[in-house]
Order: sequence, then C-alpha cells, then structure tokens
Amino acid sequence: MGQRGPAPKPVELRALEGNRSHRPLGSLDSTFRPEVGAPSAPQWLTKEGRKAWRRLMPELLRYNLVSTLDRDMLAMLCQTIGRMELLERSITARMNECEAAGRDPAGALIGHTHNGYEMQAVVYQLLSKEQEKARQLLAEFGLSPAQRARVATAVRQQLALFEGGKSGQPTGFADFR
Repeated sequence: MGQRGPAPKPVELRALEGNRSHRPLGSLDSTFRPEVGAPSAPQWLTKEGRKAWRRLMPELLRYNLVSTLDRDMLAMLCQTIGRMELLERSITARMNECEAAGRDPAGALIGHTHNGYEMQAVVYQLLSKEQEKARQLLAEFGLSPAQRARVATAVRQQLALFEGGKSGQPTGFADFR
C-alpha cells in the first residue's frame, strides 16, 4: 500500500512560508540529505545495466536526486532496466519467429504446461516481475509521475547562491537580472 495523504513539506519551506500552523518547526538540519554526487558504476553491471547507468546518471545529478551513498540502489535499478531490455529482445525475437512461421505473434507470450495446458510464457512472467521491480526502484528515486511530487532534493547544491558564489554568479536574489 502506498503512502497516504499529501507529502509533508520540508522544514525549509515551512520556515520560508512563515510557519502558519504555529506548530514546532523542528531543526532545519533534521532531515538527512547527503551531499549530491555521482557514485562510480560497479564493475558487476552488465552491458545493458551500464547503458542505463550512463543514461540516468546525468539526469539524476541535474535534479540533485543522487548521492554517492545511492550507488547500490542505483545499480539495482540499472541492472533491472538492463534485464528488462534483454527480456524484451527475447520476446521480440520469439514474436518474429512466430510471424515468420505464419503464426500469430501473440503466441510467443503463451507457453504450455507438461499436461498441455496454456499458460503465460515464462519469459513474459519474468518481464512482468522485472517491470514491477523497476517501477518500485524508480519511485525510490522520484522518477515516476506519482512520486515526483513527494521528492525533496538536496539543498547543498544551491548554497552558493546565498554564500556568495564564484565571480559572475549571483550572490543573492537582488543580483538576478
């Protein structure tokens, strides 16, 4: 079962809004937000997993959604995406074989038990399980539309704005033009 109700507002946002509820804010550093950074890809990733890693990493960094602590979780996500790609290729090859033989391509998704009864093909069952794992892992990184609203990004990347950035960068809101 998913999380119920609206996502809680981050303490920083409640402080900026003026704490209209007058409930205790808690500490501004009470939420654990590790420093944003790109973890290194594990050596055990498959070729397809590495391809997913290279595709996802720039976007996760761009939106401050990944830390070096997230290496193993991100590796599981990329490996799952890689397995989905392999299973999809296998199903497509089976469908092409059926079509070449003049049979219905949907027959590639049907297997048979030892008694001759029809059932879902094992490769299709595996694909369904991998898709469910991918959906759950994508939600962990806030990469599904439903979970995107609940994501709190790391604030550490934005501190240069308030602390006086490098030359040419704005040091406060008044410097924006």
